[in-house]
Amino acid sequence: MEQYIYEDDYRGQKRNLLIISGEDDTSYRVFLDARFIGSISHEITDELVIWKTDYNILKPIANKIGKWIENSN
Repeated sequence: MEQYIYEDDYRGQKRNLLIISGEDDTSYRVFLDARFIGSISHEITDELVIWKTDYNILKPIANKIGKWIENSN
């Protein structure tokens, strides 16, 4: 299990999101101010990694967070 801090701009204000990987490293739980706000996961198809979420609050940034996680490893 790994932890990441992702810095994001939301409506002109900086916020730090805590991202914790699951046991299988294919899903990640996202927290803001110690509150769970959603999760993101990825699928690999034809050498492409696609990041997605079912949580509306994360849909605009799920791909950015995913790419950032990939580059952090």
